[in-house]
Amino acid sequence: NIRNRAADSLFAFYLRKKQYEKAEEYLYYFSKENPERKIKQAYLYSQTDKVELAYKEYEEVLLSSYQMVSMVLQSMYILAMHDHENDKAYLLAQKQQKLAGIFEMGKYHEISCMLEWVTSKKNELETIEVMEQMLGSIANIYDFTKSELYSHMSFRELNESFSKELYENLLECFRNEETYEYMKDNSRWRKLVNRNVETIE
Repeated sequence: NIRNRAADSLFAFYLRKKQYEKAEEYLYYFSKENPERKIKQAYLYSQTDKVELAYKEYEEVLLSSYQMVSMVLQSMYILAMHDHENDKAYLLAQKQQKLAGIFEMGKYHEISCMLEWVTSKKNELETIEVMEQMLGSIANIYDFTKSELYSHMSFRELNESFSKELYENLLECFRNEETYEYMKDNSRWRKLVNRNVETIE
């Protein structure tokens, strides 16, 4: 809109003049949810010897960008599956997996996006491997908080009960005989679904 464009121009004007406090005033015309505001704020911090705060702003944009792009890819995957475009759906699932790797989200996030795909293909071996890897990586689901990419952000410590609840919910999902009817004669699957929450690592 016109107001934002004017604010952007004035922000750039005062930035060039190195009048950083005046430039910062024009950030308030941008929504707090707008990543552009955070990027501009980070740049101001970097120019005023507030490097730690600059990193924090940039890292928050990185993490929220991952979440947004991942959600879009998943939505596109659902559309592709609905339209029976299997090659495109597989490509999108792979993109989600690679995205999680690039943003250092950890094993769980890298592997979990493939569950729907292998289930749709009724591939026994790939299904059980994805299931086992998902359960095996739950304890490290928040390892991304230790990544250097997000080292200036603060995160709440993961509650152990959350890991156990997620583990149990996944097991309950994997036990669904209607969804995983094709797995009923698979010995690895039967062993897996008879686990209990105490087996979490």
